[in-house]
Amino acid sequence: MVIFCGESLIDLVGNTKKIYTPHVGGSILNSAIAFGRLTGDSFYMGGVSTDEYGELISKNLSDSSVKSDFFIRTDRPTTLAYVDLDSEGVAKYRFEDEASAGRLISIDELKPFLEDIKKMDALLVGGISLQSEPCGTSLEWVTECLKKETNIYYDPNIRPSFIKDRELYIERYQRIISRSTFLKLSEEDSEYIYGKKNLDSIVDEIFLSGIKIILHTIGKKGVKVYMDSGETFTASVQPTKVIDTIGAGDSFNAGFLYYLDSKNHLQDKNLDKGAIQDAVKFANKVARYTVSQKGANPPRLDQIN
Repeated sequence: MVIFCGESLIDLVGNTKKIYTPHVGGSILNSAIAFGRLTGDSFYMGGVSTDEYGELISKNLSDSSVKSDFFIRTDRPTTLAYVDLDSEGVAKYRFEDEASAGRLISIDELKPFLEDIKKMDALLVGGISLQSEPCGTSLEWVTECLKKETNIYYDPNIRPSFIKDRELYIERYQRIISRSTFLKLSEEDSEYIYGKKNLDSIVDEIFLSGIKIILHTIGKKGVKVYMDSGETFTASVQPTKVIDTIGAGDSFNAGFLYYLDSKNHLQDKNLDKGAIQDAVKFANKVARYTVSQKGANPPRLDQIN
């Protein structure tokens, strides 16, 4: 069982004529949907509005076999993300998020779920929900309460426009990786957090936090994986026609966790290199399918096997 904790929103995806089409999205929500479609036992925790877009989100989650036990229903509005694509299908985002269903989540709204969260095999957190307030403080509280009882997979998925104080955000980042098992960094995340430093030169320092596995996605070059055992490897990705990159990293996260969960490796105290290699290979297949589709539309299991 894996719980995905964070934002849900609507991606308004533009075309060359600046006509925008709505798609259910949000980094954490995308991962929950992908995990459910892969037949994983998927739970989403976050604010889901009762407005028209919120009902669309709720239906999409249900259709993808994501359980609603941890929904926080509210009449606050759904976050909107305006998405513009460049000539290679790479997405750029603008957000409308003030006083939204996800942004105003409080610790009091999360407290009733805490004991059930502790029963999960893993919790995925990150995205804009840890970059905005007050939801950032509320969701960080969940990671603090788990005290390493549950595997935490942390994907910062940084959107600089959401971060009002970089120094405070970096402090939060350091606290969360100290509680996490897995850290996924994109090239953009790495540059925002560590500047121009090559990750190879600072990975030992990062491991001092207690993190076990670092997954560094490097675009078309694949994924470089660092393990606290000192082992390192790079997993390449097969070329594919890219329609757009929306949800690619989110699908990777779901694929990685699904593979480990399906093989009962999330219960392992020490993850071996072979298991991680297989999980990354599978995750790359899931992400590869997603970029071949319009919007965040991850595969069902029979579409990649």
